[in-house]
Amino acid sequence: MRLVTAEEAHLADTAAIEDYGIPGAVLMENAGLAVVAEAEKMLGALPGKKVAIFCGSGNNGGDGLVVARHLHNRGCDVRLYFISDPDIFRGDAYTNWNILKNMGVSGYWLTEGSRLNVARMGLWSADLAIDAIFGTGLNDEVSGTALLAINILNECGKPIISCDIPSGLSSLTGKPLGVAVKATRTVCFGLCKLGLVLPGAEAYVGELVMADISLPEQVLENLTPRRELLTADFCKKWIKPRKSESYKGDYGHLLTITGSVSMPGAAILAAGGALHAGVGKLTAALPAATRIGFINAHPEAMLLPLKEDAEGNITADQADKIAAFPADGYLIGCGLGRSVESMNLVRTLLTKLNKPLILDGDALFAVCGYLKLLKEYPAPLIITPHAGEMAKLLGCSVSEVEENRLEIAAEFAKEWNVIVVLKGPATVVANPEGRLFLNRTGNPGMATAGSGDVLAGIVAALVSQGLTPGAAAGCGVWLHGKAGDCAAAATSQPSLSASQISAHLGDAFSALS
Repeated sequence: MRLVTAEEAHLADTAAIEDYGIPGAVLMENAGLAVVAEAEKMLGALPGKKVAIFCGSGNNGGDGLVVARHLHNRGCDVRLYFISDPDIFRGDAYTNWNILKNMGVSGYWLTEGSRLNVARMGLWSADLAIDAIFGTGLNDEVSGTALLAINILNECGKPIISCDIPSGLSSLTGKPLGVAVKATRTVCFGLCKLGLVLPGAEAYVGELVMADISLPEQVLENLTPRRELLTADFCKKWIKPRKSESYKGDYGHLLTITGSVSMPGAAILAAGGALHAGVGKLTAALPAATRIGFINAHPEAMLLPLKEDAEGNITADQADKIAAFPADGYLIGCGLGRSVESMNLVRTLLTKLNKPLILDGDALFAVCGYLKLLKEYPAPLIITPHAGEMAKLLGCSVSEVEENRLEIAAEFAKEWNVIVVLKGPATVVANPEGRLFLNRTGNPGMATAGSGDVLAGIVAALVSQGLTPGAAAGCGVWLHGKAGDCAAAATSQPSLSASQISAHLGDAFSALS
């Protein structure tokens, strides 16, 4: 599903009108009808139901007027409340206001004082409220009558449908501009606005419903940059049912260089993610002291013995032996440790390997100050940092990363020719060519030690099975979040562990069947 800014949505509407000859009134009519359909789902039989509709003076208000006309015709008791003088409507919104007046439908122009009380009392007896105050063009903080009206809506205790976006919510950041409507359901028109799917927005958006308003497909394809929401449909394009005549060699051989004496669990968790994600064969290179525990956890795996130093770290001179191993993909990091020997091993491997590679955790620490190694890597490279690790790579603060997640991920991917999986709420996947993906699966219970190791293993497994690196990153992130949701449903968010995420990957794959 495409994600757009307000400016991009406006360009799409303009192109539909000017390049394809679709009248703006048709787009507005389709938008209003989509809201009416959702109102009917929420209310059941419409005749006799009372609906309060709050309209601003722009096209979003015009959408509300279309809703008012159709609900009135279907027997609803429609009550219109205007934030400003309705006679200032222009264009298609004015046309719809004029139609309503000719039908004998009127409304209240709200001002401070008694008329606001009229709206408040109207909501007391209403079955449903419609929010059509502001659309996507709002940039300043909400004030005046609109502020008071939004507060009334939020206090009314009635179900609310917002038209396109909850009024007062930034379509770019997903944060309220002072105050925003807390909708029960948001009917988004044509293209999904970016702010609707960003962390925190769900408290205002409620259930998100996408409405087709007849924008031509060519309009969507011509929009740049390309941002998308990761969905089950996206994953289904890449993850296909297995053929009846299959054997383990068909599904890739992954080599993991993970774990250390002090962090043996990370290697186990990463391998668990990979094995549950369907990799055909997995070989682990890890310290001798951790091998018994690893094999007890994963008897399916094989081991690659390598020379170690006195502290149990694989030495950098083993890079040639690792490079000679016939793997389809590599995973490096996940509890590897930050000893001098381990850091040298990572940097040496970046000059010798030539298959798809995932760098996670401590391996990212190794390339701080050596970013040129990323750009020079001869095969696809995926990095999976959280905000702290990305800040370390860039030499900036964590808050700078958190406040500009999309931009930072996109710029880093382009500059260093890597795929960036920037972990966190609404994980971002950025490709070097400028394509961006956001993810909405997952829950706060996944903020637990080892969750990132499982994710790295999943992505590495999908790459080793032959998915393109971009698809592997996107599908891996979605599956990881979905498995976390399944695990939380089976137990609870507070009790969720990384091992449970891995164990529920089967449920996540079943969701694609």
